[in-house]
Amino acid sequence: MFGDALLRELILTYALALVLIVALARLRIPPVVALIATGAIAGPGGIRIVPTQEDVQLLAEIGIVLLLFTVGLDFSLGDFRRVWRRVIGAGVLQIGVTAAIIVGVVLVVTDRPFPMALFAGLFVALSSTAIVLKELGGRNQLDAPHGRLVVGILLFQDLCVVALLLLVPILSGQTPLNAVPLAVGRALLAMAAVFLVSRFALPLLLGAVARSGRREAFSLAVVVASVGTGWISSLFGTSMALGAFLGGLCLAESEFSHQAHAEIRPIRDLLASLFFVSLGMLLDGAFLLQHWPMVAAMTVFILLLKAGAATAALRLVATPPRVAVAAALALSQVGEFSFVFGRSGVEAGLVSASDWQTLLAASIATMVVTPVMIGAAPGISRRLTSDRGAELAPDAIPQLSGHVVVLGYGIGGQLVGRALTEFGVRYLVLELNGSAVRAAREKGESIFFGDATSPDALSAAGVERARAVVLVLSDPDASMLAVRTARTLAPDVPIIVRARYRKEADRLVEMGATMAVAEEFEASLEVLTQLLSRLQVPDNAVDVLLERFRRPTPGSRPIGGVRRLEELSADLGELPIATYEVTDQAWAAGRTLADLDLRARTGALIIAVRRGDQSLPSPPPETRIEPGDLLYLMGSAADITRARERISSSVPA
Repeated sequence: MFGDALLRELILTYALALVLIVALARLRIPPVVALIATGAIAGPGGIRIVPTQEDVQLLAEIGIVLLLFTVGLDFSLGDFRRVWRRVIGAGVLQIGVTAAIIVGVVLVVTDRPFPMALFAGLFVALSSTAIVLKELGGRNQLDAPHGRLVVGILLFQDLCVVALLLLVPILSGQTPLNAVPLAVGRALLAMAAVFLVSRFALPLLLGAVARSGRREAFSLAVVVASVGTGWISSLFGTSMALGAFLGGLCLAESEFSHQAHAEIRPIRDLLASLFFVSLGMLLDGAFLLQHWPMVAAMTVFILLLKAGAATAALRLVATPPRVAVAAALALSQVGEFSFVFGRSGVEAGLVSASDWQTLLAASIATMVVTPVMIGAAPGISRRLTSDRGAELAPDAIPQLSGHVVVLGYGIGGQLVGRALTEFGVRYLVLELNGSAVRAAREKGESIFFGDATSPDALSAAGVERARAVVLVLSDPDASMLAVRTARTLAPDVPIIVRARYRKEADRLVEMGATMAVAEEFEASLEVLTQLLSRLQVPDNAVDVLLERFRRPTPGSRPIGGVRRLEELSADLGELPIATYEVTDQAWAAGRTLADLDLRARTGALIIAVRRGDQSLPSPPPETRIEPGDLLYLMGSAADITRARERISSSVPA
């Protein structure tokens, strides 16, 4: 029976895909590539688990509809608004330059017609949202300057898929030029119909289903919404995938978007995988063996062309060189939506079988090397831009001394600046985001456009004369390079770094950071502190516990500003100390150390007093404490907490 045969083909195909995905994951090869390889092996040109591609075609089409529906759901208008000026300019230039060069090469080198050349150029111009986001996320680079830029350009490319799908029938001649206005009108009508249904009818449907409390009903409603919007689009003669994308886009800002995505994702992954499997079935093994040098050359050409075009586009919109190169390398592969566009072109007769084989094989190869390209991007960008970085001219800032150099002006950098201003400490900031620099300078901030990894920029900022360097960058690779560069320029200046993870913090300390604070670790300890507080665990017991947790971490911040005595003298070991500045209102002001009796009452010991420019080591009991004195306290975290309370309290413990 046909049904039994289809079931057997699907089971064996999915089993083969499972084996390949798991096996190739060890080589960091993306799942999309494994699925295409599954199709090549299982299809008519391989071991013929699936004798004809048509057997899985319908399920694959439904899968791509669900895929584009969830892409629309994932589209963040908020993220796009934050970077739209640079992204639209860079995105248009990147797609336009890439497509133009491909068109020129095809027309000059071959006898292919212009429509096919333009189709090939647009096919190559798109990049892989799924692969790039996964790789950047795994490397903690999504919030880095180049990561944010790449995400914005990928979102722009996803939007362009809508226009490209409408362009296919025009390029193929299925829609004559004199019928283009009618076709555009029908497409606009379809988009309007989908918009009205998605904006008004679907929220009512999903709201009613959600109020029913039946999760199964919500899952079915999401499937109806995704396939239904595609079907409405097809009624007007446009692509189902286009309608599904627009439907998801309209729902993206609704309260149902997250739950809709969660419900449809398992079905989408299951069926969309068949789309990539069906693409693999189009690969001809004999053709690849015969023409592999051409495929390899095409792969290298695509990678270099896309990286070069993206770099040029980003530089034209005033992106710093290092960021532009790193972002361009991340965009150098061909994307999964190119295959959606390409499949439409093949069905419309825009490209011959042999040309499609070459394009498909080379595109898959660019996907395979994407993890390597993204991993090498920071190093390559540094080497290529080492002499052309976003650097400060030596006369661009005053020659400060005894100041703090702050690298990065996100939330962390702004908090550091506010604190230093409050305590009257001079500082200057280096930041790569030009708009952030302009906005901060209008508010009077001492901030300058410069690359924190550039030796010239750091030298111009005066790191050699600084009291400290603070790094609060979002890019872990840039943080490590900045630490190494700053430590080379200023061997004795304290360098304090914010890191995302504990292992990253440890590496930064090994590279020369005086202290690296791990967000992951410190945030977890804060959560623990809040929990224990609500369980009514005594504060001093919590302090002791947290101090013990922090102790094995070389770069973590001791509690309450506690520092290691090894910072003051290598001979004093690792006893923790803290400082306390006596205020006019402090109970201890005007009293002697004997009156305080800290050792007996709190367990802490005052080992030194700093008064103005004078230091009083080992002060005798008759030493009288004055307002403005800086006391150096030694003891456990709990002892120091009790000592601070006694010094400040009007009713001493």
